Amino acid sequence: MQFTYNRIDEENKFVYSSDGKLRCMNTGLLTVYNQEIVAIFAKNDMQGKQPWFFNGFFKETDKFFTTNFSSLPLLADYCDNVKDLIYDNGLELKLKKEHIIDDNFERFVAAGYSNKALISVLLDSAKGTLEKKLKRNFKLALPFYYRNTETGESKIQLLAPLYFPGAPVRLALVLNKIQSDAKEYYEGVTVLPVEWAYMNSRLIVKPDEEWAKIMDEIDSTSDKNSIQEAIDNVD
Repeated sequence: MQFTYNRIDEENKFVYSSDGKLRCMNTGLLTVYNQEIVAIFAKNDMQGKQPWFFNGFFKETDKFFTTNFSSLPLLADYCDNVKDLIYDNGLELKLKKEHIIDDNFERFVAAGYSNKALISVLLDSAKGTLEKKLKRNFKLALPFYYRNTETGESKIQLLAPLYFPGAPVRLALVLNKIQSDAKEYYEGVTVLPVEWAYMNSRLIVKPDEEWAKIMDEIDSTSDKNSIQEAIDNVD
């Protein structure tokens, strides 16, 4: 919800009451009866405090909303081209291994891997498995809205699970679509803990059922050391 709020603010899509004391945003959520759910904020008159505070969530038919607002706020948008949200199986996938491993080594360690040579081999294996799975289910690559708070740059990236042999999925590969003079391709640039990837992807789409299985497997695996043990036991 915080990410949605920030995006609505970037796009100036808040709708204000006639007296300017309330503003609302479209949460992007629906009730079980497919009614829009809005979040309403009240202006804070206390000096030196945050300018707005949360009032509550309301359906589009709730009297408090219809009394104070004449129109529904617009949904947040995250890209200009819907094609950026979908993995293109026709493009080559490359790995930027130096950045993936060296700059994110602590994430591999947290997932149970501490040998860079082994990680490199596992990444090659995971890449092959991922490509096979993506050819059969492009929805496995989830769109993720990335914004650099320092530069203001924003773009759509894709998040795909890394299937290391004999172990549950602990990490997700972050993919950038690269457009060069020669050709267009995907480049794996970094990894995220799979829990982060799952959370971030929900901002735009509902994750595929394969992701639900991955998260269920993580919940059932309490000992992180068992990941490395599973690798060691692979023939």
